[in-house]
Amino acid sequence: MMTVPTGARLRAAFVCDGDITSVDTWSGTPFHILHALERHFDVALAVRRPWPRGYHAIGRALKIATGRRFDHSRSSLFNRIAAVPVAASIRRSRPDVVFAVSATGLAESLIDEFAVVSCADATPRGLFELSRDFLTVPPVVRRAADRIDRKVIERALLCVYSSNWARASAIADYDADPDRVLAIPFGANTDIAPRPPRQLPTGALRLLFVGKDWNRKGGRIAVAMVEQLRARGHAVQLDIAGVGPDVVGPVPDGVTIHGMLRKDRPDEAALLDQLYAEASFFVMPTQAECYGIVFAEAAHAALPSIAYANGGVPTVVLDGRTGLLLPPGASPAAFADIVEQLIADPARYAAMSQAALADAHARLNWTAWADAVAAAVRQRLPR
Repeated sequence: MMTVPTGARLRAAFVCDGDITSVDTWSGTPFHILHALERHFDVALAVRRPWPRGYHAIGRALKIATGRRFDHSRSSLFNRIAAVPVAASIRRSRPDVVFAVSATGLAESLIDEFAVVSCADATPRGLFELSRDFLTVPPVVRRAADRIDRKVIERALLCVYSSNWARASAIADYDADPDRVLAIPFGANTDIAPRPPRQLPTGALRLLFVGKDWNRKGGRIAVAMVEQLRARGHAVQLDIAGVGPDVVGPVPDGVTIHGMLRKDRPDEAALLDQLYAEASFFVMPTQAECYGIVFAEAAHAALPSIAYANGGVPTVVLDGRTGLLLPPGASPAAFADIVEQLIADPARYAAMSQAALADAHARLNWTAWADAVAAAVRQRLPR
């Protein structure tokens, strides 16, 4: 296959299931992808409103009317009709490549006409196997999601996943060509001030939890772990960001709740940065995680992470090197045990902090992601 000349800049269009220019869409991931790839591509179009007015309202009404047997986000026909205006906009922009970010439904509607690069963190079958939350999805909707993903995986120029776990699912569950599905770790969706590698503090140990979904992200496990450590005589504090007291419930000693902190509000972003600066560990024992951008953000703050080894987490947290991972189902006491082990071994902690920071600069950043994606696109795109 002929490849694009090295010096030629390609035109690209960008779409996602929301406003790709907003830091509120998918925790800011599409926004960072767009700006990272601007170094490599001429942006012909960045779609802010991919769906026509009423798309979600009509879809929700049909979902209710059919007893959840219809899901508009996983309906090829519904999405193909709804995508007519955005397809026309992309056609007018004449891109060489279209990036569809967390937008498999849109990608399927565009894939017969454009060279599409699909960027995602999971496949439907991967999700269904990872979390019981998805087991309630009716079989007819699961099959529809499977058909959409299979078509995208078969026909996309490239499918770029954030983890080895998601890529493995594409290959095993959808017969993907291994040469056309990539695992490239996502970067951090925040500008954390540069940190030197850390040493264990001589005083109280501070742990940081950042997550909106309190139950799935393992908030209660993190609190119980801190209670265990304090009961064992350790001076430990836990800072919680992302949820409020109404979600957490009774707050034990040593736990401080900071609520939802928005990165687009300077005062709240500054507080979040301060929490990263004052912490010694990042703790999020998430029970079902496709990737975990916050683990990349913790690495940029030179924080070792502690979590469960599920989904895409082992791609972003390197067990024993940049953090410690426990098997799914491990108890709060088991988490307390591994923290105690690092407390008793300051040299190991310091090495882990240094490794996390080095990994952030080498892998877990949007520049490295964009460089790898752009090189893969240029290699595969016909002249």
